[in-house]
Amino acid sequence: MTERESLLQRFISLQPPLRSRFRSAMSPEARASLQAALEELPAAQFEVLMLLREHAGGLSMSELALAHSSTAGSATQLVERLVRIGMVERLRDPGDRRVVRVRLSASAQQRCEQLARHGMDHLREVTAALSDQELELLVGLMAKLAGQEASPAEPVSLHLEVPA
Repeated sequence: MTERESLLQRFISLQPPLRSRFRSAMSPEARASLQAALEELPAAQFEVLMLLREHAGGLSMSELALAHSSTAGSATQLVERLVRIGMVERLRDPGDRRVVRVRLSASAQQRCEQLARHGMDHLREVTAALSDQELELLVGLMAKLAGQEASPAEPVSLHLEVPA
């Protein structure tokens, strides 16, 4: 086995304990809130809500499909379901009446803010063992794997000793 294959195998083997660490570090209140949201909504709908939370002015359907890495048809179906349950609303773009924008409803905005606060508290707790430099490296590496460009704040190269 090559060193790279060995590292990839280690990467795979770290996933279950990492998931376990994320679950165990979550407060009971946050876990209950997240569990209720996930039982109520399929993961894809939950992801759309979190995307819309980041864009207060809403997103056009094509922007939403691109941000969610889905097709326009899939995004339309997701939005349709969320409109039916009152989580999002459709609006005509004032600059171009042909464009439909989607944004969170007021009630969904409140719920998403609460979930985001719980999520951020949870991440603070889980990443407390990392220095700011290590967290910056982790985020930069994850962005690279996700195919996103590194921001100027992210390190170009940093070598850390990782125990075997």
